[in-house]
Amino acid sequence: MEPVLIDAYRAMLDAHARCCSVDRILEDPELRSEFLGRVRAGAIERTERDILHGLNNLRKQSRLPRRGD
Repeated sequence: MEPVLIDAYRAMLDAHARCCSVDRILEDPELRSEFLGRVRAGAIERTERDILHGLNNLRKQSRLPRRGD
């Protein structure tokens, strides 16, 4: 699941360069829905909680791309 989460997050950074972060995805219903849609397009059948928990864990492990990467 991690590669799909990372790809979806990278796509979010590309689409929303100035306003996208893990915190914003977790807090903003529109960004969260868009992120979940991108993850589910990658054939991930997990609960919203599991997906967002995985995203948060990747952030804590510093495994997500940063703006400009």
